[in-house]
Amino acid sequence: MKLLNFFKLSSFFLLLSLYSLSETYPATGYLTFENKPLGSMEKPLVMRTYVPSLGVNPDTVLAQHSQGFQSPKYSPSSGRETVKFYDPIDGVPAAISVNLGKTLSYVWDTTECRLLYGWTDGFFDMKNYWGERTSGRRRGFGYVPRLYGFVFYKAQGFHPLKINGKSMAQLGAPNYKGYSLGLDRLPVFDFQTGPHRVSVQIQPGPSTQTLRLNFTTPQKDKLEFDSPNTQVEILKSSPGLLHLVIRPNAGDRFSSDEKKVVIKKATREIGEKLYTTLGCIACHSLDGGKNHGPTLKGCYGKKREFLSAQSLLVDDHYLRESIEKPMAKTVQGYIAGMMPPYKLETAEYDSLILFIKSLR
Repeated sequence: MKLLNFFKLSSFFLLLSLYSLSETYPATGYLTFENKPLGSMEKPLVMRTYVPSLGVNPDTVLAQHSQGFQSPKYSPSSGRETVKFYDPIDGVPAAISVNLGKTLSYVWDTTECRLLYGWTDGFFDMKNYWGERTSGRRRGFGYVPRLYGFVFYKAQGFHPLKINGKSMAQLGAPNYKGYSLGLDRLPVFDFQTGPHRVSVQIQPGPSTQTLRLNFTTPQKDKLEFDSPNTQVEILKSSPGLLHLVIRPNAGDRFSSDEKKVVIKKATREIGEKLYTTLGCIACHSLDGGKNHGPTLKGCYGKKREFLSAQSLLVDDHYLRESIEKPMAKTVQGYIAGMMPPYKLETAEYDSLILFIKSLR
């Protein structure tokens, strides 16, 4: 089924097989009536369900999906359509969502046969789709599960895989064949494009908020991978095999129904926590070591040289700009476009700056 967001969402993909009010999936091996199910590294949770699109480009990322349109509302009393309209539901059908606990969650689109997005510190709140725990009633319209956590990667552009020098667009629409579980219990997705059979497994990358993709083809094809605004590190490449790591290209935080904790006063301690939870730890060391981004140790007050901007001393204004608009200036010796922009509250920006200033 290739419908992006038009028809009412069927409950046939509901994977609630057994009910329990106290057990969790990693302990039992089956889903419970818990609207925020989670897996673990040892026992990943794999669900086939509808997912939000998160604003990915429908013309490129979702090129194989059909698009929805407004539909008129129906009046049971008159038996006629009214002048009011339903907007299309923002949902991608038949996707496969995988959760490894707080370490990593990701969505695999079975229509496009590609990784759609990845995030940490959460999974899906299924209340819209599964219903309230007490009544069992779900939302009557717009009942796509709600993502919560920190999204660090979103698919961009057309399908990033090339086979023997040809793009997926040249080879034709992919045909999803299913998935199996590897020895590590992580899914291995299989699809066909033209005459080529492809398998890919998605794993946590070498550092926080990175993803490792392992592609194989039995035909020993030459595989290439290129995605706009995304740093791709090739780990291994040979006929029929491609292993790579992709790094963050997004920075969006989503909450579920819980009230967001409002930070009223900036503190160094809050900044240190944000440094970890927002994924800064993946690229910016605290000990002076060079990583994918410049170290934060002792940077405050030091002169910094840029690829295409005038040099300056690191101060509060520069740090705020670097977090909010990282593309504004790129430090010499580093790759432009690696860091995603972060939309935070003022006290969160100030807390991060306090933490960085303390790193002497």
